Amino acid sequence: MPDKQPLKLIVAYDRNQNEYSLVAHNQAPEEAQSFLDQWTRHLRPGSYLLMLDQAKRHQTAAAQKCRACREAVARSGHFEPQPKFTRRQQ
Repeated sequence: MPDKQPLKLIVAYDRNQNEYSLVAHNQAPEEAQSFLDQWTRHLRPGSYLLMLDQAKRHQTAAAQKCRACREAVARSGHFEPQPKFTRRQQ
């Protein structure tokens, strides 16, 4: 049985507002890194794109509606105080 490819979750974090939104999930590491490379330079000051590990594939199609993604961010421990979740304007 071949090894499963690890999955990544991309989170947009606004340090100034202490808010985050979910950008993409179920990404292969190469896809996630390509996304970060392409979009990081377009962020406003105080905003960051973060790549987090996913333990398993999330079933919800859209990351913005995915409860498992929000739980992954809460468990990540990278934020103090815990940021508020906000949906991105599409």
